[in-house]
Amino acid sequence: MNTQPNIKASDLKPMTCTECGGMYFRQVMAINKVSRFLTGQDKDTVYPVPVFRCDDCGSVPEEFQPEIA
Repeated sequence: MNTQPNIKASDLKPMTCTECGGMYFRQVMAINKVSRFLTGQDKDTVYPVPVFRCDDCGSVPEEFQPEIA
């Protein structure tokens, strides 16, 4: 069963940076640390989280911020 949406190029809306209006973004990594007490490991664990940063001004728009639970 194919459940992929039928999206056309005309359906796409460009996203722009809320700080500078730039429309190009680069994927970077945010690094998060989890306490060894939560993971049961010997040391704290480091987790990379991919985020997108504006290529013009360097800001990370709020909708691209990693979720913090």
